[in-house]
Amino acid sequence: MNSVKPQIEEERTGGFAGTLRNIQLTDIIQMCCLAGASICIRVRQGTEQGAIFIRDGELVHADCGSMTGVKAFFTIMGWHSGQFETMDAPWTTAPTIKEPYQFLLMEAARRADENAEAKQANMSGASVGDARPRIRVLIVDDSAIMSKILSSMLEADTGIQVVGNAKNGEEALAMMKRLSPDLITMDVNMPVMDGSTALKHIMIESPCPVLIMSNLASSSYATILSFLNLGAVDFMSKPVKNRNIVLQQQRMVERVHLAVNARVDRFQRLRLPRLGEGDAVRADEKVSCEKLVVTLSGVGGYLEMVNTLTSMPPTTRAGVLSLQSIPPQFAPTLAEYLNARSSLDVRVLVPGAPMSPGRCYIGTTGQRMDIQPRWNRWVVQPLTGPEAEGEASTVDRLLSRAAEIYQSRTVVFLLSGGPVGSLAGLRAVLAAGGCVLAPKMERAILPATMVPAVENQLITEMYDPKDVVHVLARYCA
Repeated sequence: MNSVKPQIEEERTGGFAGTLRNIQLTDIIQMCCLAGASICIRVRQGTEQGAIFIRDGELVHADCGSMTGVKAFFTIMGWHSGQFETMDAPWTTAPTIKEPYQFLLMEAARRADENAEAKQANMSGASVGDARPRIRVLIVDDSAIMSKILSSMLEADTGIQVVGNAKNGEEALAMMKRLSPDLITMDVNMPVMDGSTALKHIMIESPCPVLIMSNLASSSYATILSFLNLGAVDFMSKPVKNRNIVLQQQRMVERVHLAVNARVDRFQRLRLPRLGEGDAVRADEKVSCEKLVVTLSGVGGYLEMVNTLTSMPPTTRAGVLSLQSIPPQFAPTLAEYLNARSSLDVRVLVPGAPMSPGRCYIGTTGQRMDIQPRWNRWVVQPLTGPEAEGEASTVDRLLSRAAEIYQSRTVVFLLSGGPVGSLAGLRAVLAAGGCVLAPKMERAILPATMVPAVENQLITEMYDPKDVVHVLARYCA
């Protein structure tokens, strides 16, 4: 609802009175629900008016004219402009709304997008069906409520269509054959057939991009790793109630639009090397690395990243920064997994981490960091001050800084899903005499993310992933 200037008044003794400007009705509802408030929101558009009631942080009732419940709620949320005010209001009738507020807000956003799309199509003389095909998604989750929430969040984007909801892996396999989805979101723990068994069948019978949706807890990290090793292209946390639901929806939609382009038919299980007693590098933190290797990966890039880090020569003089689009809390589990399988000394990236030969740090592509001198060494430090504009500027800044310090001794591996930023960072690496390497487009799991770098001729060499050992020997020994 646009152009809303709600009046918030406090009639009791003390408190504040004032005007909130440029605040959307959706924001007010979400703030009240997250705060566990009990409140009435009166809404007016011209001569029409309605009310939305929140009790203990849940939407419980709405009325608009003769309408009540969900129908009244969607009618109010469909108004393009108006005024609203919050107030304490007695309410004693039985609830007319039982759906979670997250689902209702996402469904309202989806309906608004559909109406806008239809209006635009009518103005241009085209039909909504003339648009490009929507991404067909199959949701697999044993919770009916979670399935409904995920459906609403995904379909709030007009480019996504949820074609089915399965309660377990067995249902998912049957629906997959019948519906031929473009992408599957998969829960981890389910009755009848769990996600791991279902994923194995999918990869064998009819490979399809699978996005793992899990409650991120330390107990689930090892399971998520096993899913990635089996061929899942990415994983995300299920929606969390006490976080910005709209922001979570935007991130989920972005990941779906990326993951659906993954070429899972190119997936091959890795045969990781067996390490002998003399294969592990003993990193000396008192010595600065002669080279800096940066690996950038994201959706679809997990196996390429693991293959690269576990194939590094034990004689390397390089320090390694491996940055991925993963939740920060997942980094310790991933570092421990890689440390047991790589000759490198793999650790989580922390403030003040010294760049030493043979040391690899696991971080996220969204971390704001700089490389700074300390005691005749280079260390990684978090940036302070205003937040960066996003992942793109963060990557550009880091690569530009690396090129400034290490010059021709900078090596970047741009893997599937890896962010290229504005390309300024990659250009800085090449201008300094460094190298940018990437798997061949026809062998990469998600080649689409590499296209801007390839089209701008910013790749020094493209290699077959099965030859990565020889590539690392040439550039990183």
